[in-house]
Amino acid sequence: MKIDQSEKGLFEKGFDEDLPKERLERILSLFPTSESVTGLLHDLREADSFTDMKRGELYPEVIGGVTRLRRTISEVYEVDMMQAQPNFSCNGCIDTFLSHIQRLELTDRRRNGFMVATPTYFRYYHKVEALRLKLMAIPVLQNHQYPVHQLLEALKTSKPSCLILVTPNNPTGIPIPDDELFQILDAVPDDLDIAIDRTCANIEPEVSTKSLLQKYPHKRLVIFHSFSKYYGMSHQRIGFSVFSNSDLAAEVNRYLPFGLNLEALLKATQILSTGGELKPSDEILNNIRSNKSLMNDFLSRHEEYSCTDFKSNYAIFFLPKQINSREFHRRLDDKGISVMPGHDLPQPEDYSVRIHVGGKPVFLERMINTIESWG
Repeated sequence: MKIDQSEKGLFEKGFDEDLPKERLERILSLFPTSESVTGLLHDLREADSFTDMKRGELYPEVIGGVTRLRRTISEVYEVDMMQAQPNFSCNGCIDTFLSHIQRLELTDRRRNGFMVATPTYFRYYHKVEALRLKLMAIPVLQNHQYPVHQLLEALKTSKPSCLILVTPNNPTGIPIPDDELFQILDAVPDDLDIAIDRTCANIEPEVSTKSLLQKYPHKRLVIFHSFSKYYGMSHQRIGFSVFSNSDLAAEVNRYLPFGLNLEALLKATQILSTGGELKPSDEILNNIRSNKSLMNDFLSRHEEYSCTDFKSNYAIFFLPKQINSREFHRRLDDKGISVMPGHDLPQPEDYSVRIHVGGKPVFLERMINTIESWG
């Protein structure tokens, strides 16, 4: 099935329009001016007796920030610096890795596609289409459990370009249990490129990334991490890929962006320097737990609705037969509440919506109260 590249459904009316002058000025007043930032950094250069006649502007700080974060990641996860690769959040990690996969497919005609359990994060559909890769979709099982047996059976008869394991899954919010993750990693061929996407938070205990890297040095394994869903830093676009395999890391390294946002680099470095391995903030985890409790309470009163058993930032919310996703979306939108309707997803359907459950519980309460007001 051809996946529609449309970004429809990812934007909300009004958010891409011009800001009123007063609102723009109010927002900008919260940010330091470029002159104040530049002035401080030039003062620090002066204190270090450094004069930049090579690049100008703040390139030394940006380049140094990337190197510093890279070194911090390598120290935290006990890998070589080549195996620690900062990027523009999860999407940057995905784009860089799949650029490598595209080259791999061009040079090895035996490889025939990108394997992932579906439904999955919308970016994968769009990038697969943009790069003209083949999508090898393995549908999740009933109750959205991970299709371990089906995936391993498919690997016996096909040679995919890569395998992507998204855990917890987006949009379902359901993680791959550790024993199933080990079962997959133990069984896949050593020459298969594997990415574990750990962008979303998980309220359940899970094997650490460092342990996975140490357990599978013989696998061509990369793990994506982002500060967006762990710390609410999506507006700063920072994350990283960390590799168990130095050869794979070197192949992907050529596709890295030149520089990243300086503020994001500094904040990410501080988080890792003080906390060790990246873990979700307590605030985000508590939000998910509270929202899960709210959802379970709502479902106990309204059997006509259901929801995936989410443990993460997102969930699929299933609608009663008498209302489709278009009507449900319209009714909430009229009250200023935005959800991602099923008919706008890469695999469109009209019986569910994706909701964000990593935010403040008051947001979910507003949605629930609005639904219940319909009578």
